Amino acid sequence: MIPRAVVATALGLPSTTDALPPDDLPLDRFAARLVAYLASEDLAQDAPDAWTGAVMDHLIAEHPELALDAIRAGLPLDEHERLADALADLAERPGMADRIARAAEGDPALAALIDRANAAD
Repeated sequence: MIPRAVVATALGLPSTTDALPPDDLPLDRFAARLVAYLASEDLAQDAPDAWTGAVMDHLIAEHPELALDAIRAGLPLDEHERLADALADLAERPGMADRIARAAEGDPALAALIDRANAAD
């Protein structure tokens, strides 16, 4: 779960906002919306799911473990490695490259995404 207050902060809203649903955001639901947004041809800020990009950027910057959890939740839906850029950004955070490598040891989908991203470099 992504705490509601974290989503609000990422979107520049007060934690007491009525603009968000009242509960925390399930990782699987967030990941599905993020992958769908990244797969769309309309990545403009006014696209319906553009908020997912802002939330992911915030997670990477402020809650890297939660960002990794969100990426891993999206892997089964990410047929075209659209999460590779988010994973690369996350790997730049202090200590996260090693953390991602450790997580990939027990997660074949994550290891495959890393391998494909490295091959593209």
